[in-house]
Amino acid sequence: MLERLQEIYGFEPGAGYVETHLPQVRFFWSTEAVPRAPLIYNAGLVLILQGHKTGYLGDRTFAYDPDHYLVLSVPMPFDCETDASPEDPLLGLFIDISRETLHELNKAMGAPRSEPAKATSLGVTPAPMQANMRDAIDRLMAALCDPQDAAILGPGILREILYHALRGPHGAALRAIGQVDSHFDRVARSIVYIRENYPETISIDDMARTAGMSAPVFHRAFKSVTGASPHQYLTATRLNRAKGMITADALPVAEAARRVGYESAAHFSRAFRKHFGVSPRDARDAGYMPIDI
Repeated sequence: MLERLQEIYGFEPGAGYVETHLPQVRFFWSTEAVPRAPLIYNAGLVLILQGHKTGYLGDRTFAYDPDHYLVLSVPMPFDCETDASPEDPLLGLFIDISRETLHELNKAMGAPRSEPAKATSLGVTPAPMQANMRDAIDRLMAALCDPQDAAILGPGILREILYHALRGPHGAALRAIGQVDSHFDRVARSIVYIRENYPETISIDDMARTAGMSAPVFHRAFKSVTGASPHQYLTATRLNRAKGMITADALPVAEAARRVGYESAAHFSRAFRKHFGVSPRDARDAGYMPIDI
């Protein structure tokens, strides 16, 4: 199956990602090791078909590989390391989370309206791959080999995969996202606001107002979900966006800094080096992959 996918999608040497016949699904791959570096994953499911990645968030270390997938209930900043080589490349799937489908499944499953995610829960959680989900993933990969199969069969298979994730050992955060005004849902709304307005001046009060919380309550809730303060998250978003502009779009450093909200190029360069461990001008060699954000 992996050979067939290689023929269709053309995973070239190096690292990258490609859209599939289903708009909610992307393949990502690497034929080389990528050292630990900060990134931001969108909300979704990260499924490793071959190879191994290690994530670092605060004092937590977690693996995701063919036996463990990641549940990301909100876009999450964390450090990631990729173990891959030309002889043993990494290949994975990223599946976007549909909030509408979550709402529908929550209703069908009879999930309690007020079921809270624990205050100490984080928005990224590794979960063991179970046999029923693995079977659905195998069928999804087969469907992705043909545009018509993907269009007709794909949406139902994606719904099944999300259902298995909801029923898995760490489905509570996903269920909370599917519930209006839950702890996670409010933080998720503030994250959407940050990601849509990051070039502008954004205050804690602005974010808290979007979430419908007081500033102190919002700060605690935000950090419990993302592992970062709102200010740290905003900074990570700006810097990751800038890195994409510099590496993928070949923008000059000063222009990238301006576009993400930095008035001082020198301030931007210092923040960039502190965050990524390299200067903006050296970022093209730092293992960036567009799916990072």
